Amino acid sequence: MGSFTITSPPLSIARQLWRLGEPDLAARAVGLSAEQAVDIAIRAGNLDQSGEARTVWPDGPSGVTSALMLAAVEYLEGSMRPCARRRRLPEKNLPPALQASEEELWAALTPVAQALTRRRLEARG
Repeated sequence: MGSFTITSPPLSIARQLWRLGEPDLAARAVGLSAEQAVDIAIRAGNLDQSGEARTVWPDGPSGVTSALMLAAVEYLEGSMRPCARRRRLPEKNLPPALQASEEELWAALTPVAQALTRRRLEARG
């Protein structure tokens, strides 16, 4: 397992997918398990570190968002592609099911971080 991951809870993944023009994938992402979010986190880290994310989506969002969204789309659809939008829709326009406070988003990260820690410990043997 690579050491760099882009760890994000399913709710945050769903919010970003929606903001980048993928409402159907966002609806599916909300139901991801912590383990599935770890799969996406690991893949996103690999895409970011290898430079593949910038190759596949050169005009995508800044930072690690492109890698995370490419990994999420690949996980949910089976193949990697850029999201429909390269610029995010305003957060204030998120549908009610995707609205959350900063506290709620941080709390949603806990099970994903725990799953990632378990997986790393298991990999060490």
